[in-house]
Amino acid sequence: MIVNGIEFLDEDAEFFPNGSVHDATLASDAVIQCIPCLGDRSAVFFPSGRLKLCWLSQTTVLDGIPCPGDRIVYLHENGGLLNASLASDVEIDGVLYQSDSRLTFDKTGKLLEYSHEIDADRIIEGFPCTSHFVVWRYAGGKPSVILLSAPHTINGQEYPRGAEVYLSEDGEVIDWYLVDLDSGNRYKQRSYGVFELDWE
Repeated sequence: MIVNGIEFLDEDAEFFPNGSVHDATLASDAVIQCIPCLGDRSAVFFPSGRLKLCWLSQTTVLDGIPCPGDRIVYLHENGGLLNASLASDVEIDGVLYQSDSRLTFDKTGKLLEYSHEIDADRIIEGFPCTSHFVVWRYAGGKPSVILLSAPHTINGQEYPRGAEVYLSEDGEVIDWYLVDLDSGNRYKQRSYGVFELDWE
């Protein structure tokens, strides 16, 4: 099917009540709202028709951020970058963020949080963190999402090994989920951290 000049696959396509595309798989690479999108992957739209997320078909600079091809990017409805991986090291406000980190921005382009990998289990800001998952931090450096490598007490409550803990900037637990680190299963981590809980 072709909608607004873009060819989508019919299978599994979802539409808004007004008939516009909500979520559909691109039949081939396409440039949507000046963004090169990868074919055979989903493109998701807001009810307004603005692009909400896609996979990039090539390395692309969005709002000054170099984003690698074949990786998912999330956008605000105003077209601003919400969340993406880095194709190369980037300096923002004097702080260097490494390639392959994911960064989350608000609608004005202000950095909210970022992820980084650790090469071994280690203590971060007092939390025993596993190297199996990336650590998310607020722009100021405090942890926002961690996955515990050992049982740990936070504000009087003990959390087990494998707890994926979401923290406020004050260090309060917002929510947590249990991941079985010892099962041998591979788990897909969220593309970005605590702000995903409030994003629609």
